[in-house]
Amino acid sequence: MSGHVLIIDALSNRRIKLQALLDCAMHRVDHAERQLDGLSQIRATPPDVVIIAHDLPGLKLASFCKLLRANPKTQLTAVLVAVPTENHSARVAALSAGAADVIEYAVDASDLQARLRSFMRQQCSLRDTRTRTGIADAVGFAEDQILFEQTARVATILCTDCADLVARTTALGAGTDHRTSILSAEDARRGLPEAYDVCVIWEAGQPNTARHLLGILKSTPITRHSKILFVADSSSKLSPVSPLDIGAADEVPDCVSNEELLLRIKRLARTKRLEDEARETLKTLDRKAYTDPVTGLHNRQFANEYLQRQDRERAENPQPMALILADIDHFKKINDNHGHTCGDEVLAHIASLLKSSVRSSDMVARYGGEEFLVVLPGIGLHAAKSVADRLLNAVARDPKQISDGTHVRATISLGLAHISKASGQSTRDLFNAADKALYRAKSDGRNRLRIATVDDFFGCADRSSSSLARETMGTYRRQPPASSRKPNSMRSA
Repeated sequence: MSGHVLIIDALSNRRIKLQALLDCAMHRVDHAERQLDGLSQIRATPPDVVIIAHDLPGLKLASFCKLLRANPKTQLTAVLVAVPTENHSARVAALSAGAADVIEYAVDASDLQARLRSFMRQQCSLRDTRTRTGIADAVGFAEDQILFEQTARVATILCTDCADLVARTTALGAGTDHRTSILSAEDARRGLPEAYDVCVIWEAGQPNTARHLLGILKSTPITRHSKILFVADSSSKLSPVSPLDIGAADEVPDCVSNEELLLRIKRLARTKRLEDEARETLKTLDRKAYTDPVTGLHNRQFANEYLQRQDRERAENPQPMALILADIDHFKKINDNHGHTCGDEVLAHIASLLKSSVRSSDMVARYGGEEFLVVLPGIGLHAAKSVADRLLNAVARDPKQISDGTHVRATISLGLAHISKASGQSTRDLFNAADKALYRAKSDGRNRLRIATVDDFFGCADRSSSSLARETMGTYRRQPPASSRKPNSMRSA
């Protein structure tokens, strides 16, 4: 995954060294010696990542990060600060000022590239989220400090029971207001007792155990959205696969200070909360996109996509299916006599009756103005007819009391079509047949059920395989034996 990186550093030897680390990853790398020059390049062509020297003359890092966040074109640009090796105060100062991450001048090429890949994956995800939700603010990249942080659930997972490590992690938990738990790797493998916002995995000389546990947490439903901070053993040989590439949200060596670890944990907890809010926003938008606002049922768009999915599922796993079209009788008179507000109340009332009269696995949707669609997968014809009778009776015997105390009685007409497990007909064929049956129910006096005949399926594939042909109708014209049939061309003539 290649991207655009801007290096801002007054010292040319450090710029050249960083570029050499990035060249093999095919990133586009630009340089700037001064902050002002760097900002000019950023305005002209916003980069994915800015690597800026901590000792850049005139640099006010907090203002620099805030300036990028204020511009919609650079809100997702990650700022990495390059600091001297093991300069803990510089690392903490950079993170506190709003940097997305800190690297050392002696950074390993594979580690730097893994961090850039991680940021670019996050950027792609955030752009997709912002496109779908219309959210204007960035999530996870150098957010403004929140005055009142929400309490997060943090699990510290130790891959070894070293006494010094236990003491350090205990002190780390005491330094935060978040609710923390210390668990062993074996505890985590057996299953975490609850969902955690942040999981901190301490490698501590157990790389295989730690990476295996990372994979488990990212593939387990209860923790797959948790943010994972991987604390690598700085004394062990660098693994060819970075934890950032197998699911970790952040990685640091265990030689960093507890103050830095707390900053990273707090940031990950804040990012997790904002991502949860974004996911909930997406769910809300999806519900609105597929929900009828008057009745609360699925809408026509959802119903059409549902029928398409049923066709695909039946192709792989054939099963019988029934479809019912319901239409409210004389609905225009209800609107004319009582007003459209009353009409909406009646629609919602009937929708509730229909929904409560079928199985949870059945699909009920408002398909048109006063028309409803009920799909009953995996059901036989006689059971489907019983459901249709139940719908008919439920509406007829339960009038709607409107706000002025008046009871408005409504009835529905139903068209039912059914196909067997062996049928080759599609849900569109089923829908068209039910529509014809509904038309007959309306023509025959309303407040009644009509079942689709073989003639209603005329023109549909595999007409003779319909269960209706075998179970319900004996009035259709029988075909002569195959040996006596004329060719299609002669019949059409």
